[in-house]
Amino acid sequence: MEQTREREWKTLLCPGGKGRNLVMCEWDIVSEKGRILKRSLKQIDCHNPQLTQFGGADCNWGCEGVMVKRES
Repeated sequence: MEQTREREWKTLLCPGGKGRNLVMCEWDIVSEKGRILKRSLKQIDCHNPQLTQFGGADCNWGCEGVMVKRES
């Protein structure tokens, strides 16, 4: 069995109603002979510019729930 970590960038419609945002997802992947046996979300990072401004948007990280559904 082989364990790797993979990052992917996805454009996601924010479940919190903040429009489409770019998110980086980091996955822990367990595979054997090129076949993915398990994939679990390790980290998620949202690149909504409103989140970086003081007094800007607030976030409840609903996108994490959306991405966790993609685990296998």
